[in-house]
Amino acid sequence: MPHPLTTVSVKRELSDLRLAFGVLREPFAWLVLLAGLVGTLLVFAGIVWLAWWLIGGLDWLNQGWLAKTSWDDWMFRGVGSLLVLVVGWFTFPLIVTAMCGVFLEPLADRIELRHYPLAPVPRKVPLGEQIHSSLRVLIRGIGWNLLALPFYFIPVLNVVVYVLLNSFLLSREYFQVVAVRHVSLAVAKNLYRAHRKEMLRGGLTLALLFVIPGVNLCAPLLATAWMVHRVWLREGSPLRARFHPDTDSVVTP
Repeated sequence: MPHPLTTVSVKRELSDLRLAFGVLREPFAWLVLLAGLVGTLLVFAGIVWLAWWLIGGLDWLNQGWLAKTSWDDWMFRGVGSLLVLVVGWFTFPLIVTAMCGVFLEPLADRIELRHYPLAPVPRKVPLGEQIHSSLRVLIRGIGWNLLALPFYFIPVLNVVVYVLLNSFLLSREYFQVVAVRHVSLAVAKNLYRAHRKEMLRGGLTLALLFVIPGVNLCAPLLATAWMVHRVWLREGSPLRARFHPDTDSVVTP
């Protein structure tokens, strides 16, 4: 028999996901999705081209026994491109998040306006700050995933490492996307640390959204909506506890 707390947690996750999928009724969300996917494809294409060019320009490919074959250049470029694609697959969640970054905060505004009218009016986050945040997400995500690269070639372990790593990265980044609209980045980091366990449990849900075929294409939209509901919906949730500790959330499904 499942533990009662586990059953309640699963029901809450499913309830939050049901609300999150409602974001797909928002026309602006589809513009965000299009911008994110186009940007991600361009990034992947640029990285593959760069790997192809760099490997082809290595001097050691023209020396010794390698220079005696006609297909060595293509082989090593192909292997290099394949490695880049493997890394790209595992870094997809962070790359597409970075590409959507400038649009996720306006999307969060729309979700809050519809579901949480008691939430305080968000501050206008400067464009430069949004771009800086997106670059930080991209660099940090690629860096951590490069460190985890050796594990990604080990069956089963690669999935475990991927889920654990991205549960942390995604929960933190999407929390900051929502929170910095109401508080400073320093305060947002403190709020995340104060609710770390709750956010990491939710991060598992976010990581899974990015690995389900089809769903992963619109995962940035779902993750943003999910995080808005997570930080405002339940008593004791991060932003609700800070701004409205004694009031009920107003939710319009």
